[in-house]
Amino acid sequence: MFIGICRLFAAAVGVVCLCAGVVAAPRPALAQDLDLVNVTLIDGTGAAPRMGVTVTVRGGKVASIVERTPAATSGVRQIDLGGRYLLPGLIDAHSHIESPAAALRALQSGVTTSRVLGDTNLQAMGTRDLIRAGHVPGPDLLVSPGHIRPKPGIAFYEVYPQFGDAIDGELRGPDRIAEATRALIAKGADVIKVGASERAGLASTDPRKQELTEDEIRAAVTAAAKKGLYVAAHAHAREGAAAAVRAGVRSIEHGTWVDDATLDEMKRRGTFFVPTLAVMSPLGDPQGNSAEDVALQLRTQSMMGPLRAAVRKAHALGITIAAATDGSYADKDDTGRIRIAHEIAMLREHEGFTPLESITAATLNGARVIGIESRTGSIRVGLEADLVAYDGDPLTDTRTFFEPRLVVSDGRIAVEGAAL
Repeated sequence: MFIGICRLFAAAVGVVCLCAGVVAAPRPALAQDLDLVNVTLIDGTGAAPRMGVTVTVRGGKVASIVERTPAATSGVRQIDLGGRYLLPGLIDAHSHIESPAAALRALQSGVTTSRVLGDTNLQAMGTRDLIRAGHVPGPDLLVSPGHIRPKPGIAFYEVYPQFGDAIDGELRGPDRIAEATRALIAKGADVIKVGASERAGLASTDPRKQELTEDEIRAAVTAAAKKGLYVAAHAHAREGAAAAVRAGVRSIEHGTWVDDATLDEMKRRGTFFVPTLAVMSPLGDPQGNSAEDVALQLRTQSMMGPLRAAVRKAHALGITIAAATDGSYADKDDTGRIRIAHEIAMLREHEGFTPLESITAATLNGARVIGIESRTGSIRVGLEADLVAYDGDPLTDTRTFFEPRLVVSDGRIAVEGAAL
């Protein structure tokens, strides 16, 4: 089941290293006025490609999209893309980027925005703020500074010691979950993550087991909504996913055993689906030999069938599906080698997405999940200049996504390949 995607992972390792070599500046440059000429434009909305287009960037935003080459303008850098494909910057709708080094790897892969669901000792929050202040390069990170669940782990209590009385028991009850939500918000949360089921990435936990109750999740949703924030639900279990949807979460993350009734309810409510398909490959790839490794590998193999079936059903229903890695982009982590290219390939090759649909899943749909589609996610006049260009045709070959030739984030050139 995993042979094709595992080969794709292996091929990607070298490609990503090549991409890393074309980033020269250790810090992001200032936004630059640009004319990107002779572009084949895929704008992320699902519209057909447009050839011979010029995209102009002024003040970090897309200023115009015209089918002509403007005259050279003083103070404006003109880059002839030679017919290369220009897409919106990729959006990783569920990552675990925590360090500046990981953020740089994500940016080098074409990711200009990422929703970071969970954080260890506020590392992701610190990296987010360094990026926003312009001290280090990276995607725009929107972070949940913790994961609210009955047994959140010692790192949670180190950051939120006011809940330490639950350290040997469970964090339970709508009032306490609402209080925990407010605590995350006080730390500067951009989004809230709750546990509707146990984890799949540990052999010691059971992803079929529901965690927070519907009332507890609803308490988090209500508290977050008062501050204009959304809630994402980690949900593998059938009952957990159903409870989270009824409680009003913005998105279901993973959704392995989500049933038909819950998918229908997701469609009715407009709940988003972030299945994180590609993360299953390294988790299920038999590399370790310990009993825990083997148990995790066997479980992961068994989960892939139900998850893929759920994605196909959701796609047929018209539920909005966003691409995500569930990866860390770290250099010493099995999930760190996942890229959005892997997810695009899975959606296209196994789940029936058209090439344009798979690109929209990795761009505009991610922006919709996060709630920032008025800022980014597509190439439209007035939106942030988050752009990525490729040599090959991304409609016919998903391997193209592994080595962007040009990455522009908020009008800043982050990756620039030779001979552009």
